[in-house]
Amino acid sequence: MSKTFEGVVLGALIAVGLAACKPPAQPPAEPAPAPEPVADAAPEPAPAEDPSDVRIEGDHLVIDQKIHFAHDSDEILDDSTELLDHIAQALNNHTELSTLHIIGHTDSNGPDGHNQELSERRAAAVEAALRDRGISQTVDSRGAGEKEPACGEDTDECHEKNRRVEFLVEKAAQ
Repeated sequence: MSKTFEGVVLGALIAVGLAACKPPAQPPAEPAPAPEPVADAAPEPAPAEDPSDVRIEGDHLVIDQKIHFAHDSDEILDDSTELLDHIAQALNNHTELSTLHIIGHTDSNGPDGHNQELSERRAAAVEAALRDRGISQTVDSRGAGEKEPACGEDTDECHEKNRRVEFLVEKAAQ
């Protein structure tokens, strides 16, 4: 055999031998497991609805019922507890409201000075009741006595309309 042929054969044998010495090819790696799905953050709670008997209309918080007091007193009667809860809930739903003004009114029965003082005490009692319920607004109260009647007639029905608590609201400056 010629040396060239022997060199070719020898080169081929070496190449085959080297190929045989290579570590076997690794099977393809299994894909990494998919990451566990991350639970979405809890969705934002839907805004709480205002109670049906309380609503914001312009610069007033309007109530469909009246806050009841004991006769000639600033004692809030138990039948007004739910209404006060609803007023507080509505105020807490409306964080855009920065200030609440509570105004107590009386009818024209009795002396002016007495009615003025009674209206102030009643407004202050409502203010305290709402603060106790955790409202976040700045709150003040005042009495108007019989000076700002809702009705001007001298009837029992009209006197009833005049005995009331009124709520004015202010929005936060933006």
